[in-house]
Amino acid sequence: MKLLIVDDEKDIVNLIQRSLEMEGYEAFCAYNGAEALQMLRKVNPDIILLDIMLPDIDGYGVLEQIHEYDSAKPVIFISAQDKLTNRLLGLELGADDYITKPFNTKELVLKVKALWRRMHQTRSSHECSGQTIRYGSMEIHPVLRKVFVDGKERVLTYKEFDTIYLLAYNYARVYSRDQLLNEIWGFDYMGNTRAVDILIKRLRSKIKPCDSYIHTLYGVGYKFEVVE
Repeated sequence: MKLLIVDDEKDIVNLIQRSLEMEGYEAFCAYNGAEALQMLRKVNPDIILLDIMLPDIDGYGVLEQIHEYDSAKPVIFISAQDKLTNRLLGLELGADDYITKPFNTKELVLKVKALWRRMHQTRSSHECSGQTIRYGSMEIHPVLRKVFVDGKERVLTYKEFDTIYLLAYNYARVYSRDQLLNEIWGFDYMGNTRAVDILIKRLRSKIKPCDSYIHTLYGVGYKFEVVE
């Protein structure tokens, strides 16, 4: 696995790099946003560890450009800002996790391992099923990991795809927020159920006019169902 560490504090970068390399991973470094985007294209990392406070472009701006390049690229934010609003903004923009400074490098490595494991589990299960799902004007292709509405592809992050696939594959089944956290983020995710609501909101905005296929059951959770 290849990782890209983006942070302007070289001591922190070196510490993270050593910890990841001890686990057998390849770790590349960038010290500002522009450098990060260059390295993204050069090494095509599997996961990006991204600081929010960078000297040129802030982490939120870098994240948007990362997703323009590859919407499925997983990103873990690293920041000294532990405010709930910062965490929620990161999730709204499509970050996969968040860790605050100062942090234990073992915790960071565990987050990386959990994210990597989850990515492979969901991709393997989708490839095994293989069958294209069609409801209304939506098509979901599990092997290609692509969603089409009215024949046009809708660009989703990997968690957004996993969510729409899970709900559609289990048509009309109701999933609680806790169940979705376990299925999509993994049982070892250290966030809260607010992440689910943020992801569903973002997903709905990307699949219009099929956003009504995802139903909210207030106080319970979500389900996928096409109501004519």
